[in-house]
Amino acid sequence: MKKLFYTLIFSVCMGLTSQAQETTVYYHNNNEVTKSTDSATYYIKFSKLEDGSFAFQRYCMNHILKEKGTVQNISTLIKEGEIATFYPNGNVMDKTNFIAGLPSGIQTHYFEDGTVNYKIIVNSAGYGFNNKAESETKYLFCATPDHQVILEDGNGYFKAFNPKLDIIQEGAVLNTMADGTWKGFENNQLAFTEVYKNGKLVKGENFSLDGNTYTYAQRNKRPEPKGGINNFYNYVASSLQSANGVDAKMMMKFIVDPSGNLKNIEVVNSSNERINSLAISALKNAPKWNPALEQGKPVQFAYYMPISIKN
Repeated sequence: MKKLFYTLIFSVCMGLTSQAQETTVYYHNNNEVTKSTDSATYYIKFSKLEDGSFAFQRYCMNHILKEKGTVQNISTLIKEGEIATFYPNGNVMDKTNFIAGLPSGIQTHYFEDGTVNYKIIVNSAGYGFNNKAESETKYLFCATPDHQVILEDGNGYFKAFNPKLDIIQEGAVLNTMADGTWKGFENNQLAFTEVYKNGKLVKGENFSLDGNTYTYAQRNKRPEPKGGINNFYNYVASSLQSANGVDAKMMMKFIVDPSGNLKNIEVVNSSNERINSLAISALKNAPKWNPALEQGKPVQFAYYMPISIKN
């Protein structure tokens, strides 16, 4: 029996199934594609670029532009390069650089009047694209709604505001790094506190709306298979051994729920439909994962898993 080679790459993203030179796709609130404009909550216009990627513009159903930039392809909607989001008045809300679907580089957040609230540098954790275990943020500049500069050249005090100009996060910054006790707010209620030393999180407490308090020492943690990723690779390879003689490339989509179950498993696209049912069955019967954590709380994450089989 010939050896099968599998390339499994994990990424956090949401998306759809087909590609076209120019097309408009409608979505539900849960980021699922819909063919009915009556049930859609937003739509995206795609235009294919010379390098094979796609420029996109995301609109509300009232045709107000909400976001634009570039994605690697329509199937996965993995963002690449500068992505801009917009206020209802047309002014830019955020400009963020992305690499392979994750924020990486300069992010600038603007007030609705067009002035800058803050500038930061983000280096996101891997999710399959690199080996970083934790995201890192450096703070460069911050100003208040009345244009008072409170953080400059990486030193001072940071305050992030929502569109209603409520404070949603604040804390001291020393040499571009978070320092001391930081606080976060939701609906003007204390949502979390975090203690930093030289930019490293010492301890965090998340006061969740579910009434629980979650303590953590890592702000965000990606989902991981129980027993490690190598064991999961071996499990998938073993499950697809009966596909001997088949060359195929496919894109699988699944959700890791807060309990670690793999749910809503489907084939997004496939070059050989003979193995679709095998791949779906393999993931349906897969062992539980350790779920993703955000500030200590288990959360749901959607994943795409490309698989290549060569004989």
